[in-house]
Amino acid sequence: MQTNNSNFRNNELTRNQGFTLVELVTVIIIVGIMASVGAAKFFSQSSFQDSQYHQEIISAFRYAQKIAIASQCDVDIVLGGDNYALNYAASSLCAAQILKKPASQSAYSDTGTVIISPTPTFTYDAQGIASSTGAFSFTVGDSARVVIVEPITGYVHD
Repeated sequence: MQTNNSNFRNNELTRNQGFTLVELVTVIIIVGIMASVGAAKFFSQSSFQDSQYHQEIISAFRYAQKIAIASQCDVDIVLGGDNYALNYAASSLCAAQILKKPASQSAYSDTGTVIISPTPTFTYDAQGIASSTGAFSFTVGDSARVVIVEPITGYVHD
């Protein structure tokens, strides 16, 4: 009887080790589905580019406000139908000129696959107050974005 009992224990231990074929196939299918969905997110760059352009416009507004305060010159933000540009406004203190990016020293303007509507011109004065306030929207790719310029403070956010 003891040998029978020990054989039963050995069979029980060998049966409980490892995974069944059904479990392995199920896990492989689930991992494959997750990988295909995740890969589509990583290889589709358009949503990242849309968000990047949105953040770039907000950054340009904030930079224009800081430059206006620091230089005591008015700074214009000109929004076109598909582009934007930052310029010093002509005044008694400053000559009209294109603002340059601090790192690359290239013009602080961009043209992209974007539709800006309406196309207002904002000016920050020497105190950082925006001449125009309110919201404007623009469409980048398939998504519509909104940028809001607060009155008095000139704070820009989405």
